[in-house]
Amino acid sequence: MTLVRFPPGRPVMTGRRFEESLFAELDALLAKNECPEGWVDLDLGDNRLTCLIHQSRPFMAGLVEPERFSRVPLSDLVLRARNLEGAVCNVVRADLVRVLLMAVHFGNKPVLQATTRFVDLTHVLDVLAHDGNDAGLALERSGTRTLLFLQKGTPTRIYFGDARKDPGGGSIANRFLLYGFAHDAPVGKVEVFNKLNIQPDQDAGRTFVELAEEAKPPPAMNVIVRLEDKVEVQRPFMPPYMIVGRDHTCELSLGDLSISRRHSKLSWSRGRFVVEDLGSANGTTVNGERVERKVFNPGDKIGMGKYEVMLSPQPVAHDPKATMMIVPKDFDQTLYLTGDNQSAPLTSEVSIGKAFGVDLKARGMGVRAVHARIRIEGSGVYRLICLGNATVKLNGRKVRNTYLKAGDELYVGKTKFQLVSIPSIDAF
Repeated sequence: MTLVRFPPGRPVMTGRRFEESLFAELDALLAKNECPEGWVDLDLGDNRLTCLIHQSRPFMAGLVEPERFSRVPLSDLVLRARNLEGAVCNVVRADLVRVLLMAVHFGNKPVLQATTRFVDLTHVLDVLAHDGNDAGLALERSGTRTLLFLQKGTPTRIYFGDARKDPGGGSIANRFLLYGFAHDAPVGKVEVFNKLNIQPDQDAGRTFVELAEEAKPPPAMNVIVRLEDKVEVQRPFMPPYMIVGRDHTCELSLGDLSISRRHSKLSWSRGRFVVEDLGSANGTTVNGERVERKVFNPGDKIGMGKYEVMLSPQPVAHDPKATMMIVPKDFDQTLYLTGDNQSAPLTSEVSIGKAFGVDLKARGMGVRAVHARIRIEGSGVYRLICLGNATVKLNGRKVRNTYLKAGDELYVGKTKFQLVSIPSIDAF
């Protein structure tokens, strides 16, 4: 499905293939006041990541998908951009009202959604005039949006998605109605926004380079869990966060009643490690001090129930190209998950996502840092568990929690995996 296109502004940069080094170039362009108001688009064709610009600085960000607009925190903008493959960067300059009307789409839900088949545009304008408030009205046809801005109920600005469709002449209201009621026009979608108080992002005003600096990946760390000085679990830290708890959907699951179902959250935020208690029954401590949320350093001792958790640097691999695979002798067949030039044997828990440290990487805008896990629950029994509200497609059907078998086809985001059975060494 074609993505919605807003009314065009003045192009400042077009068709540049996105790479992270472009952030410094964008900052330089904004510093020269080349785009005091406007937006930066990272366009993938089937979705578009947009950063609105106000006073020559990033103001807020949003995602344009088919039939959907959603707000994206500026702190996540760089992280999302890093996962885009083949995105094209465009910079567009426009006036402040245009930026406001686009921000409304990301920040508010419309109070009215209908089609021109069932709504009388004249009546809509009469109601908005009676209310006397600032409002925005969008009319979408053939994938382009025409935007009307009303100040205290009076139409004051109109932006046509296709300038050739502007009937010209008359008042702004008449031009909009002539366009809306054109006899040869296809049915359009109407949306009305009556709240234009847009709150800027908490990171508004930062440069792209500053946002990128705070979004740097964490150093390679292992999460080590000890019980009475014995290491119970050791697993790579997988950003942006790991939930520790008793629930099987947690990124780090600890099966002890001293641990709440969702006990604590370990995260990498703005270049620092942070631990946050999630309302656990027994609380969370850092070096013996009970905390709700606290920045901590590798080596600090985090108490959760009976366990002690800490981060430790991962050992450096001397030969990253060398790979050894050992297949347990009691397996006649070993099940592998393969796809996108990757493979992992299901001889222990396998994690899938886009974070550093997962066993298998998956691509796509909707892929979580740790999207799903596959666990062994008995001889030849493999269980797939998606984390949070994530889903995958198993043999063409969306699932969150199910069992797997050889021959199954699995889609995680845009990455296709297949479960194949390979004879173990003893079978030869």
